[in-house]
Amino acid sequence: MLKKILKWTARTLLLIVLLALGYYTKAYISVQGRLKKTYAIKPLNLNITSDSATIALGKRLITTKGCTDCHGKDLGGQTFFEQKGMGRLVARNLTRGKGGIREGFTTEDWVKAIRNGVQHDGTPLIFMPSGDYNQLSDTDLRAIIAYCQQAPPVNRVHEPCDLGPGAIVLTDLGQLDLFQAEKIDHNLTPPLAVKEGVTVDFGKYVAQVCSHCHQPNMKGTTGDHATPDISSTGISSKWTDEQFFRTLRTGKRPDGTALKAPMPWQMTAAFSDTEMRALRTYLKSI
Repeated sequence: MLKKILKWTARTLLLIVLLALGYYTKAYISVQGRLKKTYAIKPLNLNITSDSATIALGKRLITTKGCTDCHGKDLGGQTFFEQKGMGRLVARNLTRGKGGIREGFTTEDWVKAIRNGVQHDGTPLIFMPSGDYNQLSDTDLRAIIAYCQQAPPVNRVHEPCDLGPGAIVLTDLGQLDLFQAEKIDHNLTPPLAVKEGVTVDFGKYVAQVCSHCHQPNMKGTTGDHATPDISSTGISSKWTDEQFFRTLRTGKRPDGTALKAPMPWQMTAAFSDTEMRALRTYLKSI
């Protein structure tokens, strides 16, 4: 009797292992296919100027749009996640130093990466939040590219991104959002410029950088890595304007507790008063 139980147990375990291997093979093939998919992007001819005003705007924007949160203040890149079994996520070196952008990287390549989340060959970038920048105005995009093109070279070589078994499974299950290029409407025409002011429209434009974590409707998410509802029905309704501004500038809530990562309060701290008040106006309108 014991031999029979052991026999059936071994068969059951073998079946489970075979099913797991079968699923992982399917997930691996699927994710690799998504990695190799190419996106046809309509060329955009941006005339990049390097005048002092444009460079100054670009320098501010790489902070307020969150570029430095991943790529570092010197734009030299960094490994911001690495875990055995899950893999490695790397923000690239965006300078012209050793380990930086390749020779011949064009303005069109910059546009594809920032707005569309794809590489020069049309395949998707990994974990590049281009959904936040797809509707970046031509004026702001031009300034960001101009600043990056003249940024001091940083000699910093990184290992490439590497998707481990855990990341592949979570990506296949839809629990890990690695390919923003899949979600972007690449045919949308971004605005040429956006009029600044304490208005709902400008606040919505500022809030694009919030949508990746808090969702486009600003209602937040649930689950293990939940983000709060920051619309008029969420925490914003419980804070005064000044409490809201102070929280985004200091990283501390009105009760004195610190905002937890990955809330990029260093980014929001760099918002101008107009951007901050416009954002508040927009969130109240939702």
